[in-house]
Amino acid sequence: MRKHRDEFRELGVQLFVVTQSKPQSVIAPVLDLPTLCDPERVAFRYFGLERGRWPMFFRPRAVVHYLRLMFSGWRPNWERGEDLLQLGGDFILSADLRIIYAYRSSDPTDRPRPIDMLSAIRHFEA
Repeated sequence: MRKHRDEFRELGVQLFVVTQSKPQSVIAPVLDLPTLCDPERVAFRYFGLERGRWPMFFRPRAVVHYLRLMFSGWRPNWERGEDLLQLGGDFILSADLRIIYAYRSSDPTDRPRPIDMLSAIRHFEA
């Protein structure tokens, strides 16, 4: 996403992150983007984001991802009140708040390709 940030801005897109962390738990903005805290997970429910199951953490991609994080110093913080099973997603809304792109993650490491998101924006504008 970082590599494509300027392309999103050139298209007039405002990027931001919604986290389920409590405001006092967010040390720095995620990905250097404006970060909105939703500890009640209202937006997660609104966008139909489901909870995963524990086996998703044992998928090879997830194991590698979390091992890399742990070797770089990350540790789970149970006191943030986050639901570890809550899955995320990526959404693009039009100026009139219509969803023009929706991607619901199937595990914690599942993210859409930024080029697909950019394509959806360009298609919507056409």
